[in-house]
Amino acid sequence: MNQITRQRQLLQRLEQVRQMSIADVMSALGVSRDTARRDIVALTDQGLAQRTHGGLQVLNFGSRIPSYADRLHQFDAVKTGLAELVLPLMKVNQYLFIDVSTILLKLTQLMTQKATVYTHSLDNAISLATNPAVDLHLLGGTLNQENRFFSGSATLSELTPIYFDQVFLGAAVVNERGIFYVDAGDAAIKRQALAQTLCGVLVCEHRKFGQIGIAHFCGGQLDQIQVLITDEPLTTEEQSWFMPGTVMINLMEEKTHDNN
Repeated sequence: MNQITRQRQLLQRLEQVRQMSIADVMSALGVSRDTARRDIVALTDQGLAQRTHGGLQVLNFGSRIPSYADRLHQFDAVKTGLAELVLPLMKVNQYLFIDVSTILLKLTQLMTQKATVYTHSLDNAISLATNPAVDLHLLGGTLNQENRFFSGSATLSELTPIYFDQVFLGAAVVNERGIFYVDAGDAAIKRQALAQTLCGVLVCEHRKFGQIGIAHFCGGQLDQIQVLITDEPLTTEEQSWFMPGTVMINLMEEKTHDNN
């Protein structure tokens, strides 16, 4: 088993049990103590888990998913790389919906293309507020103070008349049943935005794939996604969840091409 696959399995197991000792990691992965320690250090250095005395635990132990503020400080190089892969998809003068997502916040910081942008993310709006190329529309509603987005009937009402050239979404969980989120109002906004475009673009880390039980509200079906951008290649099974024509781009292969 290679290191990437091993660490992915470790993260999946950690999501289930919340805390693991070195002995737990050794047993779960069938590896030596030294290898278990290296994997623990690698995951914590990447901001994927929190190291403890003698093991590791999920970030924000006691809550299901790390807060938005915590996620802002994780995977900066990965987020930037994924955001840079999104930029070439944007065309001049398009109408865009940009979701609440730390990766997509990074995208708003990199945008130079002239566009009309709708978002329910307070941080996206702040990022774009001084960008002269962007005609910005912050969707109103009730503010979720922890994750800094607006939702509710007012938000959905503002979305109703708009057809988007592209809808850029993040995700909490992706599995064969769809794209899932932790907040029902947030998921409703994403469903409506996807219903009003022919180009859904999903941008998220591969670690979000295949998880169950940590996000319960569906924000869209995978047959609504025309472009998928991830940090690592999908497995054959994961690829089968999407429509045959879905364009799949991943950061790992793009870096390999650049190096060649």
